Amino acid sequence: MPKELSGNSSNSELAMQLIGVLNKEASLFETFLELLEKQQKALVKNDMDALNSVTETQREKIIEANILTKKRENLIAQFTPGEGADEDFSISRIIKLVSDGQAGVLERLRSIILDLNEKMMRVRTQNEMLINRSRENIMKTMELFSRIKAPDNGYREAGKRNSSQTSLAWDRRA
Repeated sequence: MPKELSGNSSNSELAMQLIGVLNKEASLFETFLELLEKQQKALVKNDMDALNSVTETQREKIIEANILTKKRENLIAQFTPGEGADEDFSISRIIKLVSDGQAGVLERLRSIILDLNEKMMRVRTQNEMLINRSRENIMKTMELFSRIKAPDNGYREAGKRNSSQTSLAWDRRA
């Protein structure tokens, strides 16, 4: 049986449109990866201006990604399945329905997108770790500050002054 369904050239046209959308998604994923790497550098350098700029650009790209996702889902929903096929379509399933040339392009795009997604998840995890470590350091610093006691000149048992001062502050003037 030929790869392209006989009497159904609409699948071929849909495949071309799908290839266009997947190309745009792959390009967008590359941009996301670059933004995550810029975000990581800004986190390490504690560059709030760069971090805010990257975050704003990420928001814009997320909107674009949502639009492309809807287009891709609409295109996939329009494919005509072969006889006996269920209605759950994926790129893998579509590859079986289109010509060899289109199938090769779709396979390559799927591979690129999966690879980019894996790289983005790795960088995102690293960024998350940097943020969490920073939060932990802030919490530890706040704990240290909370342990610094002000002088207590009050009297204790037997009329003696409290001589045990726990001060973690270091007088740098000395």
